[in-house]
Amino acid sequence: MGDKFTEGYLMSLIDDAERIILSDPLGDKVPYLSYTLKETEKKREESPFSVLYKEVASCHACNGYETRGVFAEPVIKKNPKVLFIAPYPEGSIIFSPQSMEKFRAWWKLSLLLEEGEWALTTLIKCPVSSFSKEVADSCRNTLRTEMSLIAPEAMVLLGYDTASYMLRKNLPMDEMRGRKFVVNHIPVFVTYSPSDYINNPSLQRPIWNDMLFIRKSIGTEGRKA
Repeated sequence: MGDKFTEGYLMSLIDDAERIILSDPLGDKVPYLSYTLKETEKKREESPFSVLYKEVASCHACNGYETRGVFAEPVIKKNPKVLFIAPYPEGSIIFSPQSMEKFRAWWKLSLLLEEGEWALTTLIKCPVSSFSKEVADSCRNTLRTEMSLIAPEAMVLLGYDTASYMLRKNLPMDEMRGRKFVVNHIPVFVTYSPSDYINNPSLQRPIWNDMLFIRKSIGTEGRKA
């Protein structure tokens, strides 16, 4: 029900109607009653993801929030086969329309993943112009919580910045690709990001090789495209 005044008014109408029905308009026989309305619908509890992302959306841990427009909520699935981690949102969304088109056509499709088998998030939660370890450090706990809640079977790190930070390895990209790492007991693989490919189409062959290696490792190799 709305406010207390409206609630009381409606209840008084019920009292009056009852007295009219019983031929007691002055209320001599039927006493005035006090009603308390109980909400019949239980409030829906917020999911742990909603709570987490509300906290992130109001975070002021670094100056990234100054350029934040709308917090880009990740694509979340519980227990997906693969969690993809990009370095940071491309504006107010995780991927620009062009990057998302490439992602779906290459990364998702090449790994032969169904819609419910992948999730997508970022290492840094606010849009930034370039990667920063200091900013990534401020987002580290959020990503750790995400990983725990999502509980993926495997993770794919997109791009050099994401891979070098997550793996704590100062290695060239070619030395991180084509290998399986483990982070928090989760198998981890490295490849280029969609924006890497858009900026450098010659990466098509290396990315395809990465996809072949990853899908063999995660057990989707024998699926039909």
